Amino acid sequence: MAHGTHSARKTRVATPVFEIVRREPRSSFVWHTHDYPAPCARWNYHPEYELHLITKGCGHYIVGDYLGFFTPGHLVLIGPDVPHGWFSDMGPDEVVPGRDVVLQVDGSWFQGLMTLCPELDVLHELLAASRHGVEFLGPEVARLGARLAGIGTMDDAARIPAIIDLLLDLSRCPRRTLCGAGLTLSSDDMEMEKIDRIIRRIMENNTIFHRQCDIAREVGLSASAFSRQFHRATGDTFVSFMKKLKIGRACQLLTTTDASVADISATIGFSNLSNFNRQFLQVRRTTPSRYRRDVRRLIRHEGTSEAAEAPGCHA
Repeated sequence: MAHGTHSARKTRVATPVFEIVRREPRSSFVWHTHDYPAPCARWNYHPEYELHLITKGCGHYIVGDYLGFFTPGHLVLIGPDVPHGWFSDMGPDEVVPGRDVVLQVDGSWFQGLMTLCPELDVLHELLAASRHGVEFLGPEVARLGARLAGIGTMDDAARIPAIIDLLLDLSRCPRRTLCGAGLTLSSDDMEMEKIDRIIRRIMENNTIFHRQCDIAREVGLSASAFSRQFHRATGDTFVSFMKKLKIGRACQLLTTTDASVADISATIGFSNLSNFNRQFLQVRRTTPSRYRRDVRRLIRHEGTSEAAEAPGCHA
């Protein structure tokens, strides 16, 4: 299950696409499953909440400014307008059938549900956390994922209580948030559209060398207006956001390639290795070398567990 260097060379983050989620007139939500690659399997964002399950394969995923790795059973809740995408490690012309199971729900449905049933107010914390992306953890995740997949076999009336029960159990499941910056994209006003374009361009570049003053000038904003609007869009300062994004790129390269720490430091724009090590430690609370060793050990462990439990992964 180790990730080869071809993946790091071949995969390039594309501009996030605004996805129009179309639900049937008599449906409160959208449930679907799809292969990979597929037209809908892109880096995208939309105003609906999305519960996303990976059933097969491994690769890397992006939620906001977070870059990580997935294996079968990976279950994540994405909040409105948070860009996200899952990219499998695979050869040319290869297809992973039924890789994704997706549930997409409009926020107004949740709000109406909690207004009608105050007992469901316990979902508020989970929904708020989803704006930073939530990954579910622990031994219960496999069963929760199987229940999400099973919703597709139910009739319309049975799906509603099944979804509510699933959400309540998810609210009690161990979890972690993914993107500390809370990156979201929105097209609600002209100034935010400028910031959105900037974020998309930054996210699609593998090597990042952007100065705040240059970008502010390019989009016709003053330094103060740019700073204010960027913070509104990302929940972070431009400098802090860029640092976290660079470190995220470093984590990807540390795990997917055998390049030296010094080479990776230079690739992502650090001219000083000591400064890179210091910044990495500040963001990830570990050193680059230890991060590489720990993640690869985890991948090997999950790969072994996956092989032993293969029938359960595809239930």
